[in-house]
Amino acid sequence: MENIVEEVTELYKQGDWRTIVNKFRSHPNRNKVLWVFPTEENFKFIANCMLELKCETILSVGCGSGLLEWMITEATGYPASGIEVDGAWWHCKYAPPTFITLLLTNQKLDKEIVTLLGNSDRTALMFCYFNNGPAFEEYLEKFSGNVLIIIGPGDGKGVHTDPRPFGDVPDQWNLHRTQEVGSTKDYIAVYYRK
Repeated sequence: MENIVEEVTELYKQGDWRTIVNKFRSHPNRNKVLWVFPTEENFKFIANCMLELKCETILSVGCGSGLLEWMITEATGYPASGIEVDGAWWHCKYAPPTFITLLLTNQKLDKEIVTLLGNSDRTALMFCYFNNGPAFEEYLEKFSGNVLIIIGPGDGKGVHTDPRPFGDVPDQWNLHRTQEVGSTKDYIAVYYRK
């Protein structure tokens, strides 16, 4: 198959997250389906941090198609859900396929999402290649949990995100552990609230 989206979708239907991770990590069109492709070692790292910090679920903000969240769930056993804005886009015929059920909200957070964020004691809040600092701050303000995961580029990658894995986190958050995604200059940074 030449179409990466079709091939990934077929592997998803087969439940084959390992082939997706291994086959497309270096694919020239990989960004059509996902910005970052964690290794099996990265998934173990996430699972270990979840265990160490006593988290039971992951809530991913700006999850896009949810491919990463589906792979995290499959690889670690920890359920990951995702929040996205612009429900009209995600329901139109031009939208990419989705791999999880999306929790849709408006730019101004819906009451249901605010309630979910406020009842998240055993949840890790995740941002992967997120690019909206004011929204990041709003989500953190409403979040009652104590674990934050940021996945994105490190210095020298030549890509901008907001927040970045290092340096954009408010003072009440301490860095727990970090791991590079393969040798890509992308990082997974796990924080806990003081």
